[in-house]
Amino acid sequence: MTPREYMNRANILLRRIKRKRREAEEIRIAEASPSSPVLSDMPKTASHDKDGMSRRICRAIDLDHEADLAFAELEELKHSFLSSLEALDNPDERDLLYKRYIEFKCWRKVADEIGYSESHTKRLHAIAVKKMILHDTQ
Repeated sequence: MTPREYMNRANILLRRIKRKRREAEEIRIAEASPSSPVLSDMPKTASHDKDGMSRRICRAIDLDHEADLAFAELEELKHSFLSSLEALDNPDERDLLYKRYIEFKCWRKVADEIGYSESHTKRLHAIAVKKMILHDTQ
């Protein structure tokens, strides 16, 4: 797997996890919020949705479970990528790729942390990626 393929898949999984967690939290907040009392002399209509609250809570639980599955898939993806990183001889290259693809840091932050300019960091990245791809094809 190339770093680009890894990053695309990881970003998709991260977005899925965030979306599902957010949806579940919105359901929980809506169910926990008190509703306004209806002050009226009119008789109340019979509710046709007797199990609505339990369905919404079950939906929130299902969303959490789906997010957990996506998180497990992301962890497996990271583990696979880390195995590829271990094949690199140069620890600086491994560190650069780790910061970029496992910690998901932006180029500027990676460059600051490894002590190079952003453009030089990108050149080192290109070299490391080529070595990684060459090693994976062997």
